[in-house]
Amino acid sequence: MAATIYLLRHGETTWNRSGRLQGQLDAPLTRLGLAQVDAAGRALAGFLNGTGFRMVASPLGRTRQSAAVVAEHLGVDYEAIAWDDRLKEITLGDFDGVPGWHAIDHAHPEEAARRNADPWNYRYPNGESSQDVQDRVRPFLAECHAAGGVHVVVAHGVVNKVMRGLYLGLTREQTFALDRPQDAFHRLEAGTEARIEVAVPDSPRAETTV
Repeated sequence: MAATIYLLRHGETTWNRSGRLQGQLDAPLTRLGLAQVDAAGRALAGFLNGTGFRMVASPLGRTRQSAAVVAEHLGVDYEAIAWDDRLKEITLGDFDGVPGWHAIDHAHPEEAARRNADPWNYRYPNGESSQDVQDRVRPFLAECHAAGGVHVVVAHGVVNKVMRGLYLGLTREQTFALDRPQDAFHRLEAGTEARIEVAVPDSPRAETTV
């Protein structure tokens, strides 16, 4: 049986709002972030409408918090969520937690030059490259295909882009160009992708850079 994957990103965090690079470090969800995952969970419950599924998520704090909210809407006990390390966000290694790309480029112009020369294969100091992420996401996606059925996946911006790119057979450049929404999620089914917008209630927020 073919697999259907509902792919969600965690809600906005305080570091998303300020433009800080998270990698595998963590920051809590903002009020807007909580509203985003609440809306996504409510919308997803309508799509599933009693269909059986498994729920799996990255074990980082922001995805645990997001998955917990989504699970309530889906009637899933938090203890029943599967946590998979392969779904963790790309780590920037020494640069996890840096205030933004400008800070890296200003302090480490040699690293910026290396990244710009080969963005896909550039590996951050003590971190990962996009290829590294693809290498760990590929077997996860293959397992979903082999199992068939419906999978609800709560993960991260880069991880989700890489997974979508793999599923759709996109080039590296096309994968980089994909969006990373927090007010929508994606359904991967029958070799195609559908973007599902969610209605997020108005919430006080500041301008975000990422």
